[in-house]
Amino acid sequence: MEVQKLLELRKILEEKIAKLQQELSLYTAMLEVLDKAIGEKSFTTAAAAQQTAKPEAVEEVRGRGGEVYATAEVYNNYLYIKFKEPVKLDGLFKRFFLDKFLQKYRDEDMREARQGALKQEEVLRYEVEGGEGEAVALKIYNYRTEERKREILRVLRWTLEKVYSG
Repeated sequence: MEVQKLLELRKILEEKIAKLQQELSLYTAMLEVLDKAIGEKSFTTAAAAQQTAKPEAVEEVRGRGGEVYATAEVYNNYLYIKFKEPVKLDGLFKRFFLDKFLQKYRDEDMREARQGALKQEEVLRYEVEGGEGEAVALKIYNYRTEERKREILRVLRWTLEKVYSG
């Protein structure tokens, strides 16, 4: 083959690769939308079934001074955390605990679900209960391991200590 034909072939392949990469980006975005929709649907079905369950354990989330910040009811696949006092959703609790800390676990689980290592309904998710701009309780579904549960409660204690002290 002459050089001109090889260059034309190279150009065609580059264009095809670029088009396929665009398609891949579109399919990845669609997959994320589907994952979210599936998660929301399975969440409501699972939530209805879990309302009749009894907690396996109840743990208090205490500050360093011994004050009780929250009570955590531990169920097989979720935590139900009731705050002693309402927590504002415009500060550290939302920015750090929900949007950064819990989202990190959620992102890890979503990645595992896309790879097939985890079912979509096993992805960590949470639901905030409360009124206008504040939370009175928090449900964290699919914490999955004892180690993850301990880490969630440890970081929650630290966050509530900061929220309630200042």
